Amino acid sequence: MRILGKHYPINARIVQINGFSAHADRDELLRWISGLNKPPRQVFVVHGEADTTENFADFLEEKTGWNVAVAQYRQEFVLS
Repeated sequence: MRILGKHYPINARIVQINGFSAHADRDELLRWISGLNKPPRQVFVVHGEADTTENFADFLEEKTGWNVAVAQYRQEFVLS
């Protein structure tokens, strides 16, 4: 991988999600995530301005009943 002109080795599998727009609005994102075969144990909102992420997390929780968290800088979560 090249970052700022320097090459770095990667130890990852890269996958592509077809049909997902980075510019989807909240209703489109809700429709996309609601299509999962099995509800996730936890949803993390990790991108956006503070007010927007909090509002979106509240919206998702209200509409789905799922656990939704807005990840904060350097916050850690234990996934089991």
